[in-house]
Amino acid sequence: MGQIEWAMWANEQAIASCFVSALGGILAVVGQFKLWGIGVYAIVIAVVTLILEYPRGKRQKGTSHPRKFQHPLTSVVSQGRLLTRNYFVRFVLYLSISVPCCFMLPTVLGALCYMITSIIYLVAGIRGEEWLPIIPNKEEVGPRVIEQPTRPPPRRPDTSQSGSTIISESNRNRI
Repeated sequence: MGQIEWAMWANEQAIASCFVSALGGILAVVGQFKLWGIGVYAIVIAVVTLILEYPRGKRQKGTSHPRKFQHPLTSVVSQGRLLTRNYFVRFVLYLSISVPCCFMLPTVLGALCYMITSIIYLVAGIRGEEWLPIIPNKEEVGPRVIEQPTRPPPRRPDTSQSGSTIISESNRNRI
């Protein structure tokens, strides 16, 4: 069996956490809770989390499938160097993000999601994983040279050379 890449799980969990946190923040603001400022905090942190986590990292083995429109954000995240590439830093970041959200009911579920995300990032950091950007392949732009045909039309495969079946001229015209 292959080795689990914990960072991929943590990335998906962080994306889900930002949506849950944003929804809880919207409910806190619209519901006019006493501590509605925490709801605004949850919405802002959800947007920052989405910007940080939207670009997928390169997998250690196998193929990496980038998300749609992730390349502009990849350059932003890769400029962060140690702060965005190291999973121990993300562990501390998400654990500290979740603390204020624990003090209000609508944002508690988002806080729990962020805590689970931080634990998964801790496991990824212990395993030695690191975020690496997916670099898009640059395709060659220019005309493609197509070889000219060697036989006149119709260009059906010549089965008479294979020796399996011999087709006469009268049968060839019927095909």
